[in-house]
Amino acid sequence: MKKWLFLFLFLTPLLGFAQLTTIDPDTVCYQTPGSIYQVDNLPGYVYTWTVNAPGVLVSGQGTNQIGVDWSAAAPGLYPNAISVFATNPNGCETPPVDIDVFILQIIPTIVAIGPFCESDPCVPLVGNPAGGVWAGPGVVGNQFYPNIAGPGNHNITYTVTEAGCVFVATTVIQVVTVPTLSPISHN
Repeated sequence: MKKWLFLFLFLTPLLGFAQLTTIDPDTVCYQTPGSIYQVDNLPGYVYTWTVNAPGVLVSGQGTNQIGVDWSAAAPGLYPNAISVFATNPNGCETPPVDIDVFILQIIPTIVAIGPFCESDPCVPLVGNPAGGVWAGPGVVGNQFYPNIAGPGNHNITYTVTEAGCVFVATTVIQVVTVPTLSPISHN
């Protein structure tokens, strides 16, 4: 009976450790300087983390929570990017827990338009992928109004948000003043 009680008391923390991890895979925004990963904190345990390149472990080794810098990572899926196991006060190790990391990068593009005369009608703005948000002088929704923007070079942005990551494209649209002629004169 003592053996069964010891086995139950020993395995219970291990099962809790293995079940409560970050959802797999984790999505990280391209060129993110810091992400936090953690498992349950079991008193007296020492945690050993492994972060595969291009991620860099920046803080927390030995604890139940680490910081990882992904800013040098190229976009894509990194299987088993992070691994952790814990050692209890008796020197017994838990099975390792792994997580895949997906580095998300979206490169929004803008279809170039212009230059416009100040009196030109509004034109639709087109960006890829669809569903982004437009901003800038003369922008109303997804339309550009040269007469609202007025003469000059105007920075227009197209922002795409996906999985909490924000990606921005910028273009310049030129609006010129409508030329005028002097009145016709007679000699």
